[in-house]
Amino acid sequence: MRKRLLGCVVLVCALHSVGCRRASTVASTDAGAPMAAPLVLDAGRVVVEAHARDAGARKHTATDRTAVVQALREGRSKAQKKDWVGALATFERGLVVVPEDATLLAETAWAAFQTKDLPKAEEAGKHALRATSAAPLRAQVLYTLGRVSDAKGDREAARKSYAASLALRDNAEVKRRLESAGGAPSAAEACAEADHTEAMCRCLLAHNELFLLGTKPVCRPLPVSLVLGTPRLTVLRWGAPEDDSGEAEYLLLARDGNVLRRVAELGRDYEPGALGVHNASKVVGGEMRKSGGRDVFVVRSDINNLDMNLAGLEECFDNRKQETVCALGEGTRPTRCVPVPVTAESGCGPGVEPEPGDLSAKELLKERSVDWKRTSLTLSWAVAPDGKLVVTKGAGDANAPTASAVGSFPLF
Repeated sequence: MRKRLLGCVVLVCALHSVGCRRASTVASTDAGAPMAAPLVLDAGRVVVEAHARDAGARKHTATDRTAVVQALREGRSKAQKKDWVGALATFERGLVVVPEDATLLAETAWAAFQTKDLPKAEEAGKHALRATSAAPLRAQVLYTLGRVSDAKGDREAARKSYAASLALRDNAEVKRRLESAGGAPSAAEACAEADHTEAMCRCLLAHNELFLLGTKPVCRPLPVSLVLGTPRLTVLRWGAPEDDSGEAEYLLLARDGNVLRRVAELGRDYEPGALGVHNASKVVGGEMRKSGGRDVFVVRSDINNLDMNLAGLEECFDNRKQETVCALGEGTRPTRCVPVPVTAESGCGPGVEPEPGDLSAKELLKERSVDWKRTSLTLSWAVAPDGKLVVTKGAGDANAPTASAVGSFPLF
């Protein structure tokens, strides 16, 4: 019943740490190649942005900035001559002075890839992504990481990197490589993780698969007044504005070190503006609980779906109270969450009664009443000694739709 509409993102060119880059100055048609842009001079001085806001870098001296510019100039000159070993050494010389400079990191990643030093290329590329929010530079770095994954034989990782790059910058070479890697991933695949909520929003909006009726989608974290029991968890709502028709999704995000991951869906709003469909969700809050001697974080949400069929003669509903149980990540283990519909009621029944004398409606109502039914089921959960979340059935109909949630699921 739903239509899937692809969203478009209009990207605005951003200033770079070594000045403005111009499209006419690209040295190569390769999407990941360093952009040999002329340096912008101001009264004989090189204007350099230190990326302090994005990378949390210390303030650098004029000498530091001059060293960065010199390394970029010399390294790019060597790269144009295909002296990738020399270019890499030069870029790394600049990183000794300013280790968090995103431009140097991006150039280092590409040069390392050209020298077939894939571990160094991957490390520098990931560091560059953490150091900048500038869309053009991130697109370049994501392309480089895609090439690294391709070279390692990891087509799935390459596919996600190319798709993320393409969402930030339209490029024929990236499109070609994305198609060869298997095509664009879904929003859930492409936007599985990001550096911060703004980056997650950019990715989601670029890969939009929601039904929006032409409305402009929005993306924002829910207010900080929503208590979840830990600052490492955040709820993001993206999609149609709350006062407009369309679809919106509530996502639970978890901070694991420097990475923000989407770990669960908490519900959806869906108001198509017709068809008698009214789906609404609300994130109630959360808290820490003890289960099986372990700390878990439980985020509660209410999900209420209503569908009026046959011009309102039939009313189908699916109402749930969901508890999403999360074990926060430690070390290399990421945060894991399992949604549990602790109470649920669903079914179909009579909607609007027909007017007196409306025989056809009465006959239709009588015919449909044969199939009317309602089910309800309660579930409970506990953490087992082996770290798994065990969901068991309580009172209600064992054939209810939510009975599929019963079982044992990895958590710790």
